[in-house]
Amino acid sequence: VLYEKNLKYFAMAVPVFIVGNLIDLFDRFVFASFYPTQFSIQSSVFIIGILILPLGGSLLILSKYPAGVLEEFMYTLMRVFKTKRMVITRLFLDATPLILGIILSLVFLNNFGTAHLGTLVFVVSAGPLIKLYLSIFRRLFMKLNKYIDHTYLKAFGMKEDIDTLLDEALTYDFKSVCVNPTWVSYAAESLKRSEVLVCTVIGFPLGASTTKTKVYETEDAIRNGADEIDMVINVGWVKAGKFDDVEAEIKAIKTVCNTHTLKVILETCYLTKEEIRAASVAAFKAGADFVKTSTGFGTGGATLEAVTIMADVAKGRGVKASGGVKTREDFEMMVEAGATRIGTSSGVSLVKGETSDSEY
Repeated sequence: VLYEKNLKYFAMAVPVFIVGNLIDLFDRFVFASFYPTQFSIQSSVFIIGILILPLGGSLLILSKYPAGVLEEFMYTLMRVFKTKRMVITRLFLDATPLILGIILSLVFLNNFGTAHLGTLVFVVSAGPLIKLYLSIFRRLFMKLNKYIDHTYLKAFGMKEDIDTLLDEALTYDFKSVCVNPTWVSYAAESLKRSEVLVCTVIGFPLGASTTKTKVYETEDAIRNGADEIDMVINVGWVKAGKFDDVEAEIKAIKTVCNTHTLKVILETCYLTKEEIRAASVAAFKAGADFVKTSTGFGTGGATLEAVTIMADVAKGRGVKASGGVKTREDFEMMVEAGATRIGTSSGVSLVKGETSDSEY
């Protein structure tokens, strides 16, 4: 099923479509007389064409990294290749040049012509080359640090630990620091001259506090300087199918948050795929800005499956993957699956391209 916003993905496929057909036209009309004696020249043109193939779509998103990245065609393609929902897009991109090449053969040459090497290479290589191109493109242009909520939520955290967290956040200009409520005012004061936001957790880590308690915690956190609120959903209500209660609680907290960002932690390790989807729907319906996978205190952290489901519901709104993102490869897979924010205590390792041994 194609949602209305996905229609523009087809429009943004034009650069890919044009290059694919140009390759075929080169094959058919420019180099036909050389085939196969000038095979090396012909192949070089094909390779050049394929290498520039993703450029048109990539240029369209240059000005929008990292904000709104899920709205853009080339980035969406990376997700398409891992999902069934938009498989028609891949078929469209792969099949159209080949079909048009055959039509051109019939119209201009009255036969199927010679083997269309350019089209065949395009069809086989388009997907993998786009992925490779954008992997390099992301590393060059994407502000990886601005995806990261640099996190310290351990029960035994002391001032020295928080100072280290804050210093790292300032050094690497992370999107935010995520700290327990007791450290919010200190973090807000320390970061007030920077662009690093202060995030804190509510109803943490079980989500089983009363709604009134969570609302009070939120009010107190915002008074103390919190910019973003990560609240834990009542997991028991989700398991029992009490989504009216889930929505009411989130709505009450969002009312207190007002313009402050509200992220709803689903604790996906305890939920089925259907429950993850239903909880995400309820969260966004109630006004949440993000859904988030995990607290880091459950039986598991973020998974590609959970993030993909949440991103499918989010449709351009926020998805935060938390727990278990310890390498650059982990990070990239989560972003490809649809995460727009990463909660981790391994932020420094991620921006350095190192593997972290952190528990979160």
